[in-house]
Amino acid sequence: MGIRNVFVMMAVVLALVAGLACGGDDNRAEKAETLDITGTAQARAAAAAAPAAAPAAAPAAAPAAAPKAAPKPAEVPESKNPAGSIVMGKSTLTCLPSISTIFCEQYQVDAWGAGEDLFTWEWNDDGTINYIAPQIAVAWEMDDDFKGTTIETRQGAQFHKGYGELTAEDVAWTYNRVNPTITPQSIAPSASYFSTLLGPNEAVATDSNHVKFDFAVVDSHWHSYMMNTNGFVGVVIHSKKAYEENGEDKMKDIFVSTGPYEINVWTMDDRAVLEKTGNHYSKDPEVTKFTILAMPEEATRIAALQTGEIEIAQLGIKSIPPLLKDGFASATAGNAYQVGIVFSGNNWEAKHALTGEELGTANSGVYMRDIPWIGNPFSPNTGDDPAELKCAEGVTPLEVDESCGDMEQARLVRHAVGMAVNRDLINETMIAGLGVPVHISYSDETNQYWQEKWEYPYDLAQAEAFLDKAGYPRKDGGDRFEMPLFTNTGQYSGLGEEIADALSGMMSEIGIKTQVLKYPYAVFRPSLVGRTATVPRITSGDDGQSAFPFDWPKGIEESSLSRGGYCECFETEWISQIYLDVSKEPDLDKRVELNSRYFDLMHYWAIKPGVVSIPALTTINPEVIKEWNMDPSFMMATGIANIKLGN
Repeated sequence: MGIRNVFVMMAVVLALVAGLACGGDDNRAEKAETLDITGTAQARAAAAAAPAAAPAAAPAAAPAAAPKAAPKPAEVPESKNPAGSIVMGKSTLTCLPSISTIFCEQYQVDAWGAGEDLFTWEWNDDGTINYIAPQIAVAWEMDDDFKGTTIETRQGAQFHKGYGELTAEDVAWTYNRVNPTITPQSIAPSASYFSTLLGPNEAVATDSNHVKFDFAVVDSHWHSYMMNTNGFVGVVIHSKKAYEENGEDKMKDIFVSTGPYEINVWTMDDRAVLEKTGNHYSKDPEVTKFTILAMPEEATRIAALQTGEIEIAQLGIKSIPPLLKDGFASATAGNAYQVGIVFSGNNWEAKHALTGEELGTANSGVYMRDIPWIGNPFSPNTGDDPAELKCAEGVTPLEVDESCGDMEQARLVRHAVGMAVNRDLINETMIAGLGVPVHISYSDETNQYWQEKWEYPYDLAQAEAFLDKAGYPRKDGGDRFEMPLFTNTGQYSGLGEEIADALSGMMSEIGIKTQVLKYPYAVFRPSLVGRTATVPRITSGDDGQSAFPFDWPKGIEESSLSRGGYCECFETEWISQIYLDVSKEPDLDKRVELNSRYFDLMHYWAIKPGVVSIPALTTINPEVIKEWNMDPSFMMATGIANIKLGN
């Protein structure tokens, strides 16, 4: 790929900012293509040496070409840090992911080079992405029925802090701890995925460097997504020996994995210090010490970058163009976050999609009171619905039509919200025109498979008409009803909070009084695991990444398949069925057709109307960092070991 002298982003962003005055729908796709944030490209076939892999996805598009040469920065400071030492400022730093059963900075640790999983993503020589590049896995063999695999694990990978060589037993133990069907207390970010993929089947080390996984379901992206932290799932392989020697309480303050860096300091909400080990099996980084500072205020991060206190800053997208004008540069791992509004609480599945177990959803606290944006398929005639929206008893979500009581009432509300979002305004005022409108998270209008019929037009008059039809007229004060909106603090480098505030104003235009709730995600997460959430929230979800291929199975966290772990907290039978069908489908065109049906139904029910995509850009000091070939990822900053330092 070569984001060589990544200053290509400086020229591109400046050009886009200069063109905003004459920009619009006609040049939006061109902007996205120039930035290579579209995600229209799909994965290529696996590496030729990969044995018996499941069917690969279609090829990915090449990233933007690097420039021949970079301009000399004019106003960029010299670093105040010692040679070989790099400091990054980001809005938050949560807990150390030292035990794999809790939600912490697991994906970040892998991205920074202090942890590793079985597989990773790598750039191919032609600029496409190999989504199943070996990391701790070096080879694998599928079972004949594709419902299991034996993985050969890497020999010579050393655990940090002197805990010896990684073995297959460490791999099996780590995956079993994350899987909540085996370890019930696991609330790891990837827990629900492994309860679906593996079910109650324990991973077993068959010898020192082979581990056997038996799948509960066939899944075509088990290695490119499920067992791959670059895919936003996966795990970081931990040392079983370290855990047994120290115990769970002590391990909360100790992190022992593999990678070119080890963590020597980690203070939540303050700083983390990673230092080069010098004994990695493949990487010998130029950066010997990497420090991450929690800087909640964006102005503080900008000032620290401008004074040479830090060399890398994760910033809201609108803050980047002025810094590029001053000579700073920007790098990307090739992803954009597809942000939308998720209407949690619409849990419509009565039985678990795999086990057939009764979920008791009809008696859930979610349905204890009538909530305008939540449809109740178990009692669709709630008594407050307009007469023309009534429907027969016993209707299920797959059978309802436009005349179905509470389900239709809530659908009209959600559609009204989708039509009240001025996506172009948010893109241009908050993202400097660098994003693209998102109508349904998990894809956007630049994707080669996107269809115009999935868009929600910006139409306040129609939105008001839908709310009137739903039985929510404006009251004397002008409001119809109240709707909270949650965003976790620090999301998208703080931009999530600004987008939520803007959406609150847009909702007021159609009479929905919206209070924005801003607090740490860890506080909100238990309601997602427990399926009790009813508050709409701002998120891109696990699969709302432009780097993800269109034909991948989508929406596991939107269905009963994720029970036992995190969810978007709406669940429908059709999402579960489409996910399972795509997972086992070997034909690319048929996977695309199935996922198109997913978007048909998602648009109709409007359970997650989109807002905008946010390019994952990281601002850097080019006086210190002369080259940074980030690894492809959904993360903002990846491959610290790839940084080439200036003189």
